[in-house]
Amino acid sequence: MLKKEQYLKTVRRLYPPLFNSLIMMGYANKSFFAGLLKEPFSLTNMVHVDAIWYYGLSDFKKGGHITITSWQDNSLFEYAKEEFKKREDNLTNSAEKSFEDFCRAYQEYMPALALIFVVDKPAETALRNALLKKISADEVDDLMHKLNIPSQDNFYKQEEYDLVIGSDSKKHVDKYKWLYARYGEEREYTLKEAQTKLKNIDKKKFLKKWKKNKEELRQIISDAKLLLKDDAWLVDIFQYIIYYRTHRTDVMNKSAFLAMPMLKMKADSLGISYEQLLRCSANEILTNKIPSKKILDSRIRDCSAISENGKVFLLEGKKSREIIDFFKEDFSATTAIKGGIACKGNVKGRAKLIFNNKDFVKIEDGDILVTSMTTPEMVPIMKKASAFITDEGGITCHAAIIARELKKPCIIGTKIATQIFKDGDWVEVDADKGIVRKI
Repeated sequence: MLKKEQYLKTVRRLYPPLFNSLIMMGYANKSFFAGLLKEPFSLTNMVHVDAIWYYGLSDFKKGGHITITSWQDNSLFEYAKEEFKKREDNLTNSAEKSFEDFCRAYQEYMPALALIFVVDKPAETALRNALLKKISADEVDDLMHKLNIPSQDNFYKQEEYDLVIGSDSKKHVDKYKWLYARYGEEREYTLKEAQTKLKNIDKKKFLKKWKKNKEELRQIISDAKLLLKDDAWLVDIFQYIIYYRTHRTDVMNKSAFLAMPMLKMKADSLGISYEQLLRCSANEILTNKIPSKKILDSRIRDCSAISENGKVFLLEGKKSREIIDFFKEDFSATTAIKGGIACKGNVKGRAKLIFNNKDFVKIEDGDILVTSMTTPEMVPIMKKASAFITDEGGITCHAAIIARELKKPCIIGTKIATQIFKDGDWVEVDADKGIVRKI
């Protein structure tokens, strides 16, 4: 492993070991990145511990630089988008084939996950700097926020639109039944949920607002590109990142959901449960070297995944706890934190920590939603909350986009909000300064 300071702490994701191993294997394979960039690239040093991803800092920064530089070439950028779509379709289709086909397709799709992640901040910075040459800092902030809504609808927006204009709710739910499933869990979007959602939507107002927002955004994008002239390509990349950063994880969750019957059959053939299968690495399954059920059950409680120079392995028990201790941080004396401003405003309220859909019932009107990241299924509780605070994300993240749409204060990328605050803490969200403090 690298030294602690050589890792970049990033996102919290509850992927089980099977998917962690596939992600790491895909990241480390240079051949999967070939043709998408002008230089060879891969991510070979990573750790997923205590649900948090740590990346090798030098590889991460290098990847961001290579990607933004490569995608200045519009033909290469367009090729990358087309290739992501092909691999996306291949992954979805492979879910109903063999385990081997699914593993291969999953790994081949990983550049879509990695490159959008590493280029996010460099693209935002490049766009901001280009705009600063044309307009004032305050005008740049305003324009960046206006651009921070994707012109192409993500699944959660498309699903809502389809629900409103459709006439067959049962058929609709069958199409989107995977929508709320995460990380291989058995969670189906239900007809009752769709009907409840539809009941709370004024169709006429919804469609009028949808059309108006589309027209306004098209004009904003056009004006920004006209303003930037030769640097207009930065707007296209920025817009694509906003759309695809949510889309790519939805593709992964959709494929995992669709693969569930095949994965369960694989588990049965190996004499283990589906839950135990998710605690195997892909290589353990592919080589038929399944650990004992005792070890697999131990991994359900605690498991760390490590990619070291491209070699992927899992640790459980004492060895996993040693990795947890290696990255452990002490925040006991911290009462205020800073983050990025996604939407300005100042509110006070009770903090409510949300880690999964079982926590949704905790949110009451006016509460402050504190989470690692927001997801499409959180939108109903985001409408009830008065502000949002996230551990991760930049101005292109889901929380930032929804905050702008709902016009609610939002501070993103605090890294440690879920470790500092507890349910019921009275907090002030000063999204004008990017500060959250206990009061």
